[in-house]
Amino acid sequence: MVARRRCSTWTTVLCVTPAILVTLYVTTIGQWHYPGDADVSVAPYASTEEPESWNFLEENFQYPKETIEESIPFRYFEGIKTYQSDGDAVRSMTQHEKSLLMKARDDGAKHLADMHPDSKPAFLSGRYRWLPDGIEYDFHYYSRTTMETKRVSAFQKLGPLRIVKYFAVNQKEVVNIIVPLKGRVSKYVTFLNHLISDVLPYDEDMTLTVVYFEDDFMQSAEEVTRETLASFPNFKWSFVPVNRKEFSRGYGLNVGVQHAEKENMGQLLFFCDVDVRMHPDFFQRCRSNTQLGQQVYYPVVFSLYNPSLVYPLLDRDIPPTPEQLLVDQDTGFWRNFGFGMSCMYIPDYKASGGFPDISTWGGEDTKLYENFLNIKSIKVIRSPDPGLFHLYHKKECNDITSLTYPSCLKSKAMTEGSQLQLGLTLVKLTDGTDLEGILSKRFYYFWLIKYLAIVLVVSVLANLIQAVGLLRNTGYNARLNARIRRH
Repeated sequence: MVARRRCSTWTTVLCVTPAILVTLYVTTIGQWHYPGDADVSVAPYASTEEPESWNFLEENFQYPKETIEESIPFRYFEGIKTYQSDGDAVRSMTQHEKSLLMKARDDGAKHLADMHPDSKPAFLSGRYRWLPDGIEYDFHYYSRTTMETKRVSAFQKLGPLRIVKYFAVNQKEVVNIIVPLKGRVSKYVTFLNHLISDVLPYDEDMTLTVVYFEDDFMQSAEEVTRETLASFPNFKWSFVPVNRKEFSRGYGLNVGVQHAEKENMGQLLFFCDVDVRMHPDFFQRCRSNTQLGQQVYYPVVFSLYNPSLVYPLLDRDIPPTPEQLLVDQDTGFWRNFGFGMSCMYIPDYKASGGFPDISTWGGEDTKLYENFLNIKSIKVIRSPDPGLFHLYHKKECNDITSLTYPSCLKSKAMTEGSQLQLGLTLVKLTDGTDLEGILSKRFYYFWLIKYLAIVLVVSVLANLIQAVGLLRNTGYNARLNARIRRH
């Protein structure tokens, strides 16, 4: 309902600005402690009449219906820190968040200053949330001149949909999978078996380039490649030996790209590891999310927890690896800190400068990712991909002098299990509590116990009544038979 009102101390005012609808709440809050000041008594504020051009809405404008299961929580922020119930508890704002929130914050302060030029509002804190049709804000300001706090509520409406472009995707584009490797031949054999059983039967438009660093297992690795892929005679693959004993993922991938270009293995690359598993539909997104000279694809991989830890807590036997490849919060997490898996065209890779030659754990993938972020003509597509999985394996973090050593330890800890699962395991170790199956779904139905108890009581009563009836009938029949025999 749109109406015009006179603004008083308890009135809700709605101001329409070029991009934001601002609702101002002016209330008396009694005592307010401002940092660095003594307690300040706040006097009621009598506002002046608002301009006739302003429009007004109800304080609680229409918003989506929420339930316990489907709520839309606010995010709270102070300064450049933002607090949220999902993800990191507290973190620094991104540059994008700053540009959005600081502009809205300043618009709210300008509104107050325009209404009351002597108020000199200082921002205290705010909150915001995304609604289906826009962003809802709440800002709190303090005025040292009037010694009041004021709250400004705002809503920034989303604009209409604009079609930027469309293009056809060639799902027959050959994808060259490049895998650097040294040792770990048994893991490599499992990877090849996964490729021929779970991927190639559904999508043959790909090639494989394996870059192997020199060691005692190089020859056996090449032989097992030839034997395993023999069932797909039309599948093109290359085994590239590197005369270097020190493993460097970045160096190996660089060698793989050079070989792929020379041997015409395909212009579209997918940088991969032997610990990664793919659903066939992942390669559709690899093709769809890349464009030569315009876009590269950096999928967020779903990383599986330690199955020996997770499945006993779920009261389940550890399933075969293919059955573990599901996105489930109990069995894994999105590997937001990992940038090693990516799809791009060879010219774009070369334009970025390629991978650095780093021998310690990690670092080469983030460097390439940052290089792409600095290329204005190329857009980086970063999105969770439900068809890409990183298998659990024990991680070795041995070089304590490396700059990546802390990151390696954090990664090692995160891949063991969720906070809840690790906490339960600690409880089991310290208290000796049996926790087998504590996370299984049968525990979700404790609310049924009281109803099952009622059914049980009713059933027992019914059986008792039936038993009493049978006893009475038995006694009656016995007396009747006794009378018949006497006569």
